[in-house]
Amino acid sequence: MINKEAFAKRLEELLKNYEISAASLADKIGIQRSSISHLLSGRNNPSLDFVIKILDNFPQISFDWFVKGIGSINTEVYRNAKNEHAPTLFDNVNDLKPKESITENKSTPSRIEYSEKKLEKIVLLYSDGSFEKYNP
Repeated sequence: MINKEAFAKRLEELLKNYEISAASLADKIGIQRSSISHLLSGRNNPSLDFVIKILDNFPQISFDWFVKGIGSINTEVYRNAKNEHAPTLFDNVNDLKPKESITENKSTPSRIEYSEKKLEKIVLLYSDGSFEKYNP
């Protein structure tokens, strides 16, 4: 269960850190101003919808800090000046070296034999982390 008073202090810290008023925060994330007031006074617990709206509008805010009070206000990704974006599945893809297949035959076959296998899909991976999928 969330400690209402501790959460209210973290919400106040967020407002102070971003130099915005409670009213402008409510307008920014699309909720009623009274909702912010009730959270700041410790009257209400934050809803999941409220937490998601805050984290969507302030991606540098740490979930653990905002919800649980653990760690610092900023996520590690944004505190690390070397990282300009959150890591993706495709980071460091150029560091990977293809592995040789155990069944790979280095010699050129004199006759090509076709199996009963059928092509199911083709996936193109791009350097920006995007992809395209084709189904023949």
